[in-house]
Order: sequence, then C-alpha cells, then structure tokens
Amino acid sequence: MGVDVLRLEPHGPDTFVGESPAYEWGRIYGGLVIAQALRAAMRTVDSEGHVVHSLHAYFILGGNPCEPVRYEVDRLRNGRSFTTRQVVARQSGGAILNLSASFQKPEEGPDVSSVSFPRDVRPPEGLPSSGWGIALDLRLEVESRTPPCLRQWVRFTDAIADHPDDHYAALAYLSDAGLMDAVFAAHPFPLGDRKFDEVFMAASLDHVVWFHRPVRADQWLLFDMKPEQLIGSRHRKRVHARRGSRRDARPAGARPPASLRAPARPTSAPRSLVKRDRSGSHVVAKGGVNCDAAAPLRALFDTRGALPPSESPRGAARPARRPPGR
Repeated sequence: MGVDVLRLEPHGPDTFVGESPAYEWGRIYGGLVIAQALRAAMRTVDSEGHVVHSLHAYFILGGNPCEPVRYEVDRLRNGRSFTTRQVVARQSGGAILNLSASFQKPEEGPDVSSVSFPRDVRPPEGLPSSGWGIALDLRLEVESRTPPCLRQWVRFTDAIADHPDDHYAALAYLSDAGLMDAVFAAHPFPLGDRKFDEVFMAASLDHVVWFHRPVRADQWLLFDMKPEQLIGSRHRKRVHARRGSRRDARPAGARPPASLRAPARPTSAPRSLVKRDRSGSHVVAKGGVNCDAAAPLRALFDTRGALPPSESPRGAARPARRPPGR
C-alpha cells in the first residue's frame, strides 16, 4: 500500500478523488482524510516556492471505506507571501471533513525553539511494532498516567521522494495515529479487565498541525503527547513531533481535540472488522455488509463526471482575488 494510500485522481476543476484501504475499525482513518485533503490543496497552489505551514480541520462524519472520497478545493486567496485553501471532503452521505490550509513563501529570519528533546528516550529499533495501521510503523516508547503522557516513535513505512510536499502530506497522515491513547492517559474512568473500545466511544473532533521545519516522514519521528484538558466528553492534547536524528529539532506540532464518551452500559461485544476479499473488489464493512467497490463511485459520479442531481454544480476554477500581499 505505502505511498499509494495518499494518491489522488483529478475529477474536474479543483476536484480530486481518493480511496481508502480497509481499516479494522470500520471507518476511514482520520489521518488519511487529512492527508488527502492537504494533497488536494497542494495541487492547486501555483505560487512558486509556497509551502504549507499549518492546517486546521474539522471532522464532520466518519468516512465509509466502501466509497471513494471527493475533495473540492476553494482557492480562497493567492498572495505574494501567503496562499490559503479550503477543502471539503465529501461522500454520498455528505461532507465528512472541512480543512483549511495556509501556505507561505519561506523568508529569512531567526530559527529558535524553546522545546527540548526528552531525556532517556529509548531508540525505536529496540521497541516492538504495534501493528497499529496501514503504511505506518508505530512503536510505543513510554506511557504514564502520573503524570499523564504518552510518547511513541512513528514513521511512514515506504520511502518517499525528496519533494517536501510529499513528506508534509505523509506527516499529516501520521499525525492522527495513537492520539486516543494519550487522552486515556489522563482519564479517570477505570477500564478494569475490559478493552478500550468496550468502554469508550471515541472520535476525533478537529485537528490542527503546524509545520515548523522540513521533515522526512519516512524516518523515525518521536511524538511526545500530553493531555491538556478534559471537559465532559471533550478532550484536548498537545503533540510535539521531533526528529530522532536531530534532538534539538521540532519539525511539527499538533493540538487535536477529541470526544471520548463512556456509555452507561459498556458493551463487551467485539467490534466488527473490515476485510477485503482475495479479489480486492469487495469490502466487508461493519455488520457484515458486502460492498461492491465500484458501486460507490457510480453513486457519487455519473459516467460523464457530473455531480449527483442533489448537489449544485461547480463552475470552472476561479483564481482568487489578489489583495496586497502580507
């Protein structure tokens, strides 16, 4: 799978289509939708030398892995120093994600970080892989409830070309991995002998990533996560991503709030797995539903590439008005 998981196909002006592999929890992995939405925004940035410096995303609905995802890009602003894009990810049931990304032309200036690399961090080579997800390798370095914190080594499993955009998109893909474990590190609700998903209903609410410095996402990155706020069912955590090869470097930071609810009567039923059959043409989704991989594409687009009748047509790409640059 590897880098192919981030691949997009053009489908009209400023519109792209991506697909998802079958993840075991029955929904599209949030990091994949974020990464594909960011790649869609990148494909519309024509200003030479502008690179992403931040993204802000809201999860609206869980994505269905049986359907492709359509990414519609709005060119909000083309400036001399900054470029802004908004992306809406849609499936047949409606929007599943709204993402804004800002791009900047690099400028000369100071390079200062007040964040230091944690002491006594174990190297990833001696830690077991969690087998957590597709196209990423995640290895737990430390987990603590007093004080609450979680550190993990993460990297993209395939080698990535040298273009910075490819690594920023891969880092966005990695940035949503294992975050619920960091939330639980500060949660007072006891698990006892039950599993996490037998007690909690968990979902990401929104996601913010700041890209401070260039990064290679196919090399080991240390994610240092600390829960900050637990209010009702909403939780916020802070994540620092640090390179293992340069201990003073902090290439990225994130603050992804989430929802974590404990049902009144926790169920002990195991979650259904999503599996693809040997031919690769069908997906067995939650509840045993058999999905024809081609059917969702026909439902989302007709043979001429037109939008479904229920949605308003998009016109040709419009260049954003260019006010004086910042």
